[in-house]
Amino acid sequence: MIPIMDTRNGHFSLRGQFSSTLRSRAIWRIIEPVLTALVVSLEEAELRQCDFVLYSLHRSLPLRVLLLGPSSIDSKFEPETVSRLTQFYHSISNSQNHAVVFLCSEDAFNRASGKYSLDGLLALQVLMAEVLPSLVPIIPVSDSSCFLSCMEQYFDNLIDIPQQNPTLSESITVLSHATAGSPNVLCEQDTNILSDLFPSMRTLSQATRTIEGREVLVDYLGEKKAEPIIGFWGDDVIRE
Repeated sequence: MIPIMDTRNGHFSLRGQFSSTLRSRAIWRIIEPVLTALVVSLEEAELRQCDFVLYSLHRSLPLRVLLLGPSSIDSKFEPETVSRLTQFYHSISNSQNHAVVFLCSEDAFNRASGKYSLDGLLALQVLMAEVLPSLVPIIPVSDSSCFLSCMEQYFDNLIDIPQQNPTLSESITVLSHATAGSPNVLCEQDTNILSDLFPSMRTLSQATRTIEGREVLVDYLGEKKAEPIIGFWGDDVIRE
């Protein structure tokens, strides 16, 4: 993942296509003014497995983009998001660059305050670690007004990095953030206990959805520590 970008230069060398399916999604209301601006040449097309195919004068390979926002992580839309992430991942080829763009704010840019929470970004990282076999680049963007400039900046700094499976230390680092408690990071001992009990984020999330799984967490960590971990999964937890 790269740092949150927020650049606005007003001049773009990007061209490409955006998916017509964006029109049926809630995020359209904030991305539509950007796409219809005269400063960039983007054409509407029937893209099935991504939201954008972007080209730059500085790169020979296109960039395929999946666009997500905080609402994508809501329990109501999470199954759709998982499906889109999975399809996007399996459509990746060596002849194209690819990235997931996460808009940290879904406020219209003329009302955006410049302040946003990183909870959605963290939740997306956890979800992707849970459902995807290996890492996909994430580009956090502060709001829709700097979407295009961020894409251009990403292109300018893009280098060819071979796709790699996450290391054990990277997986444990993500696991340590799977708590709704304060502080928002588990101690090393509790993280190691979770990694021993649950071999993947998928098995941990499934455990929080069952009485038996929650009892295991309470048995090993105690109720005080287990509750924030269960609460991290929010409305996804089945309250039996």
